[in-house]
Amino acid sequence: MSATALGVVLVLLCTIIEGFAQIFLKFSVMRPTARAAWIAAGVSFYIVEVAVYTNALRLLAVSTAFAISSLSFVTVALFAIWLLRERVTPVRWVGIALIVIGVGLIVAYA
Repeated sequence: MSATALGVVLVLLCTIIEGFAQIFLKFSVMRPTARAAWIAAGVSFYIVEVAVYTNALRLLAVSTAFAISSLSFVTVALFAIWLLRERVTPVRWVGIALIVIGVGLIVAYA
């Protein structure tokens, strides 16, 4: 695996980690009896994300890594549907599709 490919994989992993962090923070307001635990889990995931993202920056240009990290919008939407039973509107699906297309173009030419 090339350094660029590994960097892309690390940034993709960051988007998944951020998705879980966002869900945990949402749980903190939905379940007030365990608020501190959910906040701690969310912040912990963000700390892990920073460590992984920093390593990705060793392999990718920051402009490429930051653009790929916009896929976190996609992962948060998918996790919200899966774990929170939230509804995603058709307009948001169009936005998600545009993000995926844009990131695909950036990765193709990275």
